[in-house]
Amino acid sequence: MKLTWLGAFVLLFASVASLVSNRQSGRLIEQSWASASNVLPDTELSDLQRAIPAYTARVLALLPDPFREKFAAKTWPALELMILRSLLLRHVAPVILIALIAGFLEGSWARANQKALVKMHSPMRFSLALTSLGFTPILAALWITAPVTVTPTLVILALGILGLISTHNLVVHAPTQF
Repeated sequence: MKLTWLGAFVLLFASVASLVSNRQSGRLIEQSWASASNVLPDTELSDLQRAIPAYTARVLALLPDPFREKFAAKTWPALELMILRSLLLRHVAPVILIALIAGFLEGSWARANQKALVKMHSPMRFSLALTSLGFTPILAALWITAPVTVTPTLVILALGILGLISTHNLVVHAPTQF
């Protein structure tokens, strides 16, 4: 399990490094804005367009002066893209939360309607459900740092389905006796 989390961290770090070293961050920002218009209303998009440069400047202001002067020009577009995607994810987080609640309710209903309650739970299925539910924020972070264009609708769909199925399995296969 530790190896899996270590691999996810390395993949996240490599994704950030690829995004920063990639010279096509401006193109990715434009494509992300175009796909964000399908998810958010125009008023929210205009608010984000004003807020993102301020957030980027604030994050870069946290760096010491020598590092800021050296890395600001190179990391500005990549940092703007990551901030845009994280703010988009924050705006659509209620949709993912609704999927988690639906998975919990469906799992509770399925567990309550079992004909004969199994005395032994499946530790393997419970562990897989817990692991896949734990990977939901990792997948969101990978989307934020991805050096490719993935539409927010697809990300919401993938995270919602993963959360729904994982929460359902977590409730159904939870231990009944300790």
